[in-house]
Amino acid sequence: MNRRRFLSMLPVLAASASLPMAVWAAEKPLPLGMVTFTFDDGLVSNYNYALPIFKRRGQVATAGIVASRVTSGNNDYMNVDQVRELEQSGWEIASHSLTHSRPVQIPKTYEQEPVVGWHVDEKDPSHFQTQYEYERIAGLYQDGKPLKEVFSLAELAATPGSYWLDRCIAELHARPFRGGDPAEIGIRAGSYQRELEESKRILVELGYNVDTYIAPHNYWTDDVEVISKRYYARACTGRDSDNRPGSFDPYAVKRFMAHSKDTPQSYMRIIKDHCLEHGGWVVFCFHGVGDNTGWEPYSAEGMDAVLGWVVEQKIPVVTIRDGAKIMAELKKNQNVPQTKSLVRKGS
Repeated sequence: MNRRRFLSMLPVLAASASLPMAVWAAEKPLPLGMVTFTFDDGLVSNYNYALPIFKRRGQVATAGIVASRVTSGNNDYMNVDQVRELEQSGWEIASHSLTHSRPVQIPKTYEQEPVVGWHVDEKDPSHFQTQYEYERIAGLYQDGKPLKEVFSLAELAATPGSYWLDRCIAELHARPFRGGDPAEIGIRAGSYQRELEESKRILVELGYNVDTYIAPHNYWTDDVEVISKRYYARACTGRDSDNRPGSFDPYAVKRFMAHSKDTPQSYMRIIKDHCLEHGGWVVFCFHGVGDNTGWEPYSAEGMDAVLGWVVEQKIPVVTIRDGAKIMAELKKNQNVPQTKSLVRKGS
């Protein structure tokens, strides 16, 4: 089904959701369900291979962009103009964080960012060190300015405004931009809240319309969900399940993980079982397409076969933004109390 036509039918679908439950069971408001293709990490193969496939089929998808990568100059990732071309082609651009960190690896909130316990190295008064309690550093900052990561004490000694994490003994070394009292050097470790806020700020400043968050590694917790609501209208996770109006949570949009060895037929079975049989919304989580870059890349031929089959079945293909709006509207109308005139006694 043409996406624009499908979206224009939303008021009719929403109205059908307010019918009595007996009617709801017999007449699904989404008789064919919906399908969404998401592409995580912002890999350039999405531009080189996936975009042409979706253009040829007249369909769209959602791309999750790691904000620090899009301006990095690393040609494994899409650049600013390539991402813009996706958006101009009807794709949704979503944030996929600032540095692709898990919330359990770094501080969760701004309040937890200050790094304390510093002491001056005995041999070098410009060298500070402390024990570090987290698994990863998603950026180290002094006075809002990022310090550069280096990989040895020798590099640290030669690089003002740098840091090195000795992971063997969880010891953090820094040569900050300014020294002084160790208790007042004001170094902060990037938090997951910063990942949420800064990634959106960067992408919006680049000119993209961003109100969806896609969790890196599909790692999601209740406290992170609460924080995400300050910055986003919805968020995607994993869980290998479909989405249905009655249980829909816009901050836990479920996705099926895609793997390199999966066949197109395996995805078709998922769509048949969840969309055609039950009127659900199936969201797939892909990464690279058409080459060997990234996690579990999928073949361009396989992608074209799946999308072509979906189009043949006339199953609507929507972005995360559009799909979530439709599901939320259907859920709202499902929950509207029924009037007595609509319900027959004993039915």
